Amino acid sequence: MWKTACWCAAIRPSCSARKTNHRASRRLSAMNPNDRTLIEQNALFNGMDPKTFDYMLEHSIVRDLAPGERLLQPDIENHHLHLILEGALNVYLIAQESQEHISLRAGECVGEVSLIDGKYPSAIVVAAEPARILSIPYDTVWSLINNSRAVAGNLLALLASRLRNDNQSLVETQRSKMHFEHQASTDALTGVHNRHWMGRAFPRALQRCSHNKQPFAMMVVDIDHFKKVNDTYGHLVGDLALKTVARCMAENLRPHDLLARYGGEEFAVLLTEADLEAAKMVAERLRTKIAAAEIRTDNISFHVTLSIGITPTQHDDKLENLIHEADQALYRAKQMGRNRVEVFH
Repeated sequence: MWKTACWCAAIRPSCSARKTNHRASRRLSAMNPNDRTLIEQNALFNGMDPKTFDYMLEHSIVRDLAPGERLLQPDIENHHLHLILEGALNVYLIAQESQEHISLRAGECVGEVSLIDGKYPSAIVVAAEPARILSIPYDTVWSLINNSRAVAGNLLALLASRLRNDNQSLVETQRSKMHFEHQASTDALTGVHNRHWMGRAFPRALQRCSHNKQPFAMMVVDIDHFKKVNDTYGHLVGDLALKTVARCMAENLRPHDLLARYGGEEFAVLLTEADLEAAKMVAERLRTKIAAAEIRTDNISFHVTLSIGITPTQHDDKLENLIHEADQALYRAKQMGRNRVEVFH
């Protein structure tokens, strides 16, 4: 059972003086389907058990910021740790009129230092565009630190990384950080997520589905006779075919489905909140949409087809096993003539 008041009093005697009015902001009922996934993928919550995670969401609030609206400023106390769900924030170290600032995007957080040391914020934090913020109250943050070693360790790691860099140098390094993070998780050719990202994001989504007892399905998708496309038209046209397929798949998947380029001409899709029938419908939609999509460049025009293997919900939620089963179904689809969907049995 949570004993927030006792824990906070032991570590931060002024806890009772830092009560906040949750009604001033929107409640978590306003979260959209992608918010929970984004929060779970944040490094601050790595290793947090589901019960603790649900407690945090229960006691946190969501607020909307208009462009130019201030979230933090040096003359007002801060009582929350803020995680960006959507949009962007600018951090000004001197004055809002200054040209030098740090830009923070979805998945990053602010306010942890002033929350912990009990001092006023050292910077002005302003919404650069319409933004949605998850604000975790002072009491809840300290309860998490006391209840979860994972959260405490993650927070220490976050603070250590903050201390290691001078604020002025962060202005320059932030640009390259965002660029490299994007490169590390995105396939350069197709623009969809890559296998590295898949190895981190898919297992977390599987764990969430298992915990919530939600159905899910894994798909492995292969472009039929792709080698023939390269041999006939050349690799540049083959690259165009890959881009077209990736874009068409991304446009025809549901917002909460996860898509990654698995390798070569193969893609992996994790369908969350989808039973077998729903997964088959999604797969057939992808197959027919791709078959109808024209690939055109100069005087060349052609179509490609897909073979798709599906494995439905299993008690085993290990990614490698699901990929193996979907691969077997994909192999059967190829053996049976390609341009079809097969299910692992």
